[in-house]
Amino acid sequence: MDLHQLVGWLFFVGLVVGLSLLSKPSVRNFLAPPMIRLGSWTLAQLRPRVDPDEEADDLSKVLRRQQLWATVQRLQRVLATDESMSATRQIANRIAYRQLLHELGTTPGAYDAMPSYATASRWNAPRPSTERSQRAPTVEILEIGRRRRRGNPPQQGW
Repeated sequence: MDLHQLVGWLFFVGLVVGLSLLSKPSVRNFLAPPMIRLGSWTLAQLRPRVDPDEEADDLSKVLRRQQLWATVQRLQRVLATDESMSATRQIANRIAYRQLLHELGTTPGAYDAMPSYATASRWNAPRPSTERSQRAPTVEILEIGRRRRRGNPPQQGW
């Protein structure tokens, strides 16, 4: 018998004997206090001892606010000139704009960090006077499903 087999058998026998001993209440009561102390010591060693850096936390909040504000300004420019886009893209832009305004509103101190903030309507962004915005708006009609010709009765079945 070589060394690997001997170690395997010893491990197996130790496991069987250990489990049979742990099934007895007297052994469990005897081992419970030292195991609880060992577990609490292990958890104490795993917890970080470093206090959180408040400056880094404040900096990350300010950077997040600035990123949100830059994205809101970009979407305001997109909304001002999205008349030529499809209706789906227009709705998606307005939903994204509304979501960003909500996130910016729930960010603590977001408006304090932006002195140039002006209250904007949720759906109507400021319209710059450009050649593109002077055209009459057109509405795109989305047709979903099979196209039917006028005058023909609807077909039965597929």
